[in-house]
Amino acid sequence: QIYKQLGLAYIPPELREDEGEIEAALKKKLPRELVTEADIKGMVHCHTTYSDGIHTLEAMVRGAEEMGMQYITITDHSPTAVYAGGLKLDRLKRQWEEIDEVQQKVKIKILRGTESDIIATGKLDYPDRVLEQFDVIVASIHARYKMDAAKMTERITTAMREPVFKIWGHGLGRLLQRRPPIECDVERILDVIAESQAGIGMNGDPYRLDLEPRWVREARKRKIKFVVSVDAHSVRAMNNVKYGVAMARRGWVTRREVLNTLNTAAFAKAVRPI
Repeated sequence: QIYKQLGLAYIPPELREDEGEIEAALKKKLPRELVTEADIKGMVHCHTTYSDGIHTLEAMVRGAEEMGMQYITITDHSPTAVYAGGLKLDRLKRQWEEIDEVQQKVKIKILRGTESDIIATGKLDYPDRVLEQFDVIVASIHARYKMDAAKMTERITTAMREPVFKIWGHGLGRLLQRRPPIECDVERILDVIAESQAGIGMNGDPYRLDLEPRWVREARKRKIKFVVSVDAHSVRAMNNVKYGVAMARRGWVTRREVLNTLNTAAFAKAVRPI
């Protein structure tokens, strides 16, 4: 009633941050169909006991299936993340074999992936011949957070230019109340992502909530696609989806801009590395 009295289109609560939403409401230019939790069809960015998750691959898969998901991406850490039990090639092969075994027991589609470290040079942490065999790649920084802004920008843009599709995971690496965001030229990185085979993960881990909404709005201007990421290390943590959706909504992201609102076949095609 208040909005009607003021002649304003209704402004969803997540948009009420004095970032132009009143002006957009007056002009009836608010984004339509902001993404909702009900729109999400797949759990993206899930860890298992193969790396630093606390539940088995099958438990994670069945947890996602019980939530009504159509697909789940298993994205355990790559070898450089030694502290997190990153998978060397022999264990990666065993994981793929188990994925095939579990797939026979469930209806939900299991997509084999990795959370590949972006190493200091900007390369992704598996040989190209291996990266090309994944169904999905999440590319993240887990070490050397204190590089100067210019070097960090070069590191990330190099990774985003890699000729495989990848999702930029917890982009600025912040841990709320524990670690600040990395120093880098975010707008430059977004420019490169817009020209590359890449999307941006909206990380729902309550300690990350990364990227910040201001950068999400900048990404939208560049027509970049998003993925709502749960960064789940347990079955319970797949409920992080609600926080990922909330951060996406704060960034004015619509359902059509989120890749894991797509059905299984369309999502798999959209994120396939090659």
